[in-house]
Amino acid sequence: MILFLIGLIGFLGVHLIRVIAPGFRNSMIAKLGNEGPWKGIYSLVAIFFFVLIVMGYRDAQAATIIFAEPPTPLKHLNSLFTPIALVLFFAGSLPRGYMQKFLKHPQLVGVKLWALGHLLANWDLTSFILFGSFLIWAVLVRISAKKRVTPEPKPPSALWDGVSILLGGAVTAWMIMGGHVWLFGYSPIPGM
Repeated sequence: MILFLIGLIGFLGVHLIRVIAPGFRNSMIAKLGNEGPWKGIYSLVAIFFFVLIVMGYRDAQAATIIFAEPPTPLKHLNSLFTPIALVLFFAGSLPRGYMQKFLKHPQLVGVKLWALGHLLANWDLTSFILFGSFLIWAVLVRISAKKRVTPEPKPPSALWDGVSILLGGAVTAWMIMGGHVWLFGYSPIPGM
């Protein structure tokens, strides 16, 4: 559980720097000369903590407290929410498409949907900690993003929405075909 918690706190902590310490972020970008080196360091640290989450998750799950078995329909809701969340994740990472235009921050919407679906489908302490933390993080970041001044966005392109759908579909297929079991030890489809 310790490795899992260190990874989770570190990963979300790194992703909260812009919210809780924007001055630190800006000073690091100024010291490094531009945003590129900052993004590189930031990404390496985030990947390190994400690996700790994945490595510690199985041990945390083995010792978790199970509150109850969720009803099967809630598990099926998660199976519906997750592919949509993956599409939205990519829509927020790629150049501007119509999903970005209408949702403003589709990646955060995707994280909220993913976390909510997993909270509905997993009624144990480790899952509540993991998915609840991500849900809270996404809400905090969205509130912070509303307060930021942003430059005039580029016109949207449906091409990027299509790419988001293809990438979200590809990751969903990989998860169903064994990626989720390989990473987390559980099938993403109820009853399989």
